[in-house]
Amino acid sequence: MKNMRNYLNWTGSYSTINREERNLAVVFYHVLLQRDNLRRFLDVIRSPFGVVESEVGIYFEYAYIRDLWFQIEDNDTKKGLICELLRPKNVHDIQAMNTLEFNSYFGAVPKPSSKYIQSPGKWSLSRYDKTIEDDDEFLKVCKFKWAFNAKPDIVIHTSREQAVCIEAKVESSEGYYPQNSRERKIFESRGLECVRQTYLQEYLMEDLLGVETQLIFLVQKVGQASETHQTLLWKDVFESLDVSGIPRFMQEMINAVKA
Repeated sequence: MKNMRNYLNWTGSYSTINREERNLAVVFYHVLLQRDNLRRFLDVIRSPFGVVESEVGIYFEYAYIRDLWFQIEDNDTKKGLICELLRPKNVHDIQAMNTLEFNSYFGAVPKPSSKYIQSPGKWSLSRYDKTIEDDDEFLKVCKFKWAFNAKPDIVIHTSREQAVCIEAKVESSEGYYPQNSRERKIFESRGLECVRQTYLQEYLMEDLLGVETQLIFLVQKVGQASETHQTLLWKDVFESLDVSGIPRFMQEMINAVKA
């Protein structure tokens, strides 16, 4: 019996046909770390930020807000942070809730805890749909929850206070929240519009983390461009960088996306 490669008479390397966005983002991450490619890339995007060498960091699948949350040990600080960032209209009622009531109000999954305040990333849209009637407040809670689960593909901190946030695409276009059909039906029933992926990243970086951010959309084709953020083609970006000396399979991936 033939295997799939035998049947198709395929003798090429997987790197020449790889369509996985995260794989290409990792290759880009690797290239950024080589020689003076970070400076070259910042020049290409005309970044307005100065580089503070002692504070520079490049991160793949950036989960700063999630990891910062897990540094918090006490419930009062967790509840206070949520109320400060979310600023709900019924803040006094929420502050007066005990731990179980607080988690239940936001529909924490798999089940509300009576011992500790659960991360907003664990809140359930379909559950707090039943406890939050006001549409504006509901949308605000949704964006807050999504931000705690969002992981931008690559973030370059040129300093602790400024960063470049990169969303990497190969064949897909910009994503929207909510992402599953059940939650979208809830949005439709409330007359709410879906939220752009790039908008959510801007909200995460600037409003919740307080980091001045330049947002970049990296795509393979002109037709995938973001309507709101600076868009660059992979082909143009890689042509501006020094990719000499990288592993062959990475070079093949770059060649494929430049074709």
